[in-house]
Amino acid sequence: MYPILYKCRFFTVYTYGVFVALAFVVSSFLLIKEARQKKLNESTIYDLCIFLLISGIISARLFYVFLNWSDFKSNLIEIVMLQHGGLVWFGGLIGAVVSGVVFIRSKKMPLFPTLDLFAPYVVLGQAIGRIGCFFNGCCFGGESVWGIYFPVHHATLFPAQLLDCFTLLIVFFILRSFKASRAGVVFSFYMMLASLQRFLLEYARNDPRPFYFNLSIFQWISLGLFFCGAVLYLILICRKKTA
Repeated sequence: MYPILYKCRFFTVYTYGVFVALAFVVSSFLLIKEARQKKLNESTIYDLCIFLLISGIISARLFYVFLNWSDFKSNLIEIVMLQHGGLVWFGGLIGAVVSGVVFIRSKKMPLFPTLDLFAPYVVLGQAIGRIGCFFNGCCFGGESVWGIYFPVHHATLFPAQLLDCFTLLIVFFILRSFKASRAGVVFSFYMMLASLQRFLLEYARNDPRPFYFNLSIFQWISLGLFFCGAVLYLILICRKKTA
């Protein structure tokens, strides 16, 4: 598609990077705006946004390199070439959640209310980022007569990136409109809805499915996260009933 937005003698602006930055700016702006309405410390929330961005990108890249080590072992410098694409969302999510919990605890912030606050905007950022994937030509679907011609692949492929963006926006609006009576419920629903969305989307993507029951590695990860979200929700509900 259009992986390079602008290029001159001195630097190159990659479309993928622009949308990753746009995703962070838009999501952070709306998140901090809501944090202000809830009388939370804006500076700490902003610091957490930066921390999650860095840790998420690093872990997403490392997971991608791990899954595609044969493409990197002969050219290690390519590992840091993020402008070429190659971030695994689940790797970034797991890394960001783990590092985020450490940050939240270190700052003595309320854990579940903070996770509830961040969850919808994480989905929104992912949705915006998928537009960057579309222009970059990655995360594509299979060949289809109803698809779009991707010059980088010399084929007409189903635009799974745009379907991903659309369905993620649906998840975002569901989470934003969800009124939970207990902290942590929004985050648990985020885990379930986001993993269900990715599980189903895998059928539109061109990812290999060589694992048990003809499922991809990302579908198995989706099932694991859905189970974790369901367990967390049940724990929260049971605690409410016994409280």
